[in-house]
Amino acid sequence: GKRRRRRLNRFVKLFVALTAALLVIASILWRVLPANREQDTKGAMDSSKTDTVEDEPNPPTLPDSIQIFYPPKTQQEIAALNAELSKFSDPIITKEEFFGKTTLPPPPNYPDFTYTSDLHFTSKRTALLFAPGVYEGIDFEVSYYTSVLGLGAKPTDVLFTNCDKGPHVDAINKYTSRPPWGSALDNFWRSVENIATNPKEGMRWAASQAAPLRRVHVQSDLLLYDGDAWASGGVLANAIVDGKVNFGGQQQYLLRNVDLKQGAVNGAWSLVLVGCRGETPLENNGFESGPSISVDDSPKLRIEKPFITMKENSELELRVPLAKFAQSDHDDILGSQFGGEEVRNFTGVKLGVPSTDGADNYLSLQKSLDEGKDLVLSPGEYPLAASLEVKHPNQVILGLGYATLKAPVDGSPCILVHPKVPGVRIAGIMLEASVLTDNNMPSSSSLLQWGMPGVDDIGDGTNPGLLSDIFCRVGGASYDRHVSTDVMIQLYSGNIYGDNLWLWRADHVKLHPGEEANFPHISSYYRQTVMGECQVRIGMKVYGRAVTMIGLFIEHTTEDQLIWEGDDGYVAFYQCELPYDVDQSYADKSFVGYRVGSDVESHTARGVGIYSNFRDFDVNVATAISLPESDGIVMNNLFTVYLDNQGKINSVVNGKGPGPASVSDRGRPFRCSDKTCQNDISD
Repeated sequence: GKRRRRRLNRFVKLFVALTAALLVIASILWRVLPANREQDTKGAMDSSKTDTVEDEPNPPTLPDSIQIFYPPKTQQEIAALNAELSKFSDPIITKEEFFGKTTLPPPPNYPDFTYTSDLHFTSKRTALLFAPGVYEGIDFEVSYYTSVLGLGAKPTDVLFTNCDKGPHVDAINKYTSRPPWGSALDNFWRSVENIATNPKEGMRWAASQAAPLRRVHVQSDLLLYDGDAWASGGVLANAIVDGKVNFGGQQQYLLRNVDLKQGAVNGAWSLVLVGCRGETPLENNGFESGPSISVDDSPKLRIEKPFITMKENSELELRVPLAKFAQSDHDDILGSQFGGEEVRNFTGVKLGVPSTDGADNYLSLQKSLDEGKDLVLSPGEYPLAASLEVKHPNQVILGLGYATLKAPVDGSPCILVHPKVPGVRIAGIMLEASVLTDNNMPSSSSLLQWGMPGVDDIGDGTNPGLLSDIFCRVGGASYDRHVSTDVMIQLYSGNIYGDNLWLWRADHVKLHPGEEANFPHISSYYRQTVMGECQVRIGMKVYGRAVTMIGLFIEHTTEDQLIWEGDDGYVAFYQCELPYDVDQSYADKSFVGYRVGSDVESHTARGVGIYSNFRDFDVNVATAISLPESDGIVMNNLFTVYLDNQGKINSVVNGKGPGPASVSDRGRPFRCSDKTCQNDISD
């Protein structure tokens, strides 16, 4: 009996072992054979899901558009690094080269050389990454579509010192634009992040929109201007400035969460400070002199942009700063904050590399998103055959070096964030309109959509979404002036935090080879956009509740620039230019620069500036801002500016407030301290 039981036990064990082996083999075959894979079918172009998710390589293989540099140790290495970095700066022309075409001697007060705007609409994109360490004697100009990114856990881990300028931006075209000063008005699309710098001459950053300084420690003065060159910036965020901040003639500027050790001076029309500490300027309505100064020293929320760090073994990490709330710790909501991020291994991060094929881009990137991976886009242009859809909570899409997503030609957005998906972070990306296949522009077309119409999604107040350094463009770089969309950004979901957004209908575009400028007295470098070109009706529509925008720029759309329909919205710093090329019908249809919907009961805004420059027709707009007469609507430091040419904005808000009377009022702000405009005084 015992012998039979032993044989039976051995048989049972053998049977179980064979069964387990067969199950393993079957599982492997199920995963390997295409016929048995679970497909997520969305036409011929949808990405497929597999049951297993492979890790990404860490460190990843980097394309040529990403350059990593290491601290130089000798004078020869310093010279070599300066020479290498000069390749990524804007082209220059010397005084001898420029004036060599004439027998006249060059004027003595002109600089020896000037950077040019030759790369203004280039397709080249670059990220210059600096490994932790000390960079002595390094000076370079930061060019168009270039991001300078330190790879340390804090800014001082990458230090530029014993240098004259370090990374910097000067005014351009100094021989042709208001010589000898040049211009910084078109110094767009460039950035510096996560470094410390201590230049002998101070850090010069003479730039305008889409050119943020973020997560920096400036151990000298910060010069946000270059002589008398005009500038229309800009954003400084999560920073320490040991010296003085000098705005020069900057038309407007936003400082968010900045430690000002020695204060700030100058500026033209509007300064907005949110969550700043130190020697901060006092609130000022700007009626008597200087810019208006709008101060929010008790913000309710801050969310910083994700960034990349490098470990000693050269592996990369994605760091995702957590949202900070005023009610939890007041210190977390004010001043600079370096630390406390969630650290994610790059094995869970897909490094996107652009293809010229829209289907390839979509399939590769969407597959990684569907797998739950974060997405880092290397510099370049990504035409898309379909929208990138974000369906996983806390997912990150981070662009490096002004990575540019080009919208699908069917009018669907570049990025669609599904409703009820909290904690998503989208940052550092350009979104560009395409020529739509249907000549009749779809009424629903956009470049970015968060949520869905008809889906009630209040969002998650404990885990908000983030849009940081998002730059939309309709026209400019394309030779085809029929690029279009209906609305650049549509936000249906709530609890979204916006941090530096520029939504731009191009007022100037690239010239065809051999084409002459249509308004050469304005610029010989570009064609000025005229009616019917680069069409987009509205910059942004906000339907969601509790949406925050810290630093919002919207320009030149052909109807309302901004429509806000959600309650509990908050805007700190708004800069807007009305379109240059419209006629009086624009005004007759009562379009405005800032519209709060009639059903909105609560909305707050501070530092709102709306400008006019009606180039082609004499247009008289009744008012710049339209909002309901509700006690829950609070707006401070509102103003208009008549920039140039014809027409005007007759009042500031709801038909109240002053407006220009003649061309002598050009460049002069017309202000209201609040929505009542009871103190309707202008500078």
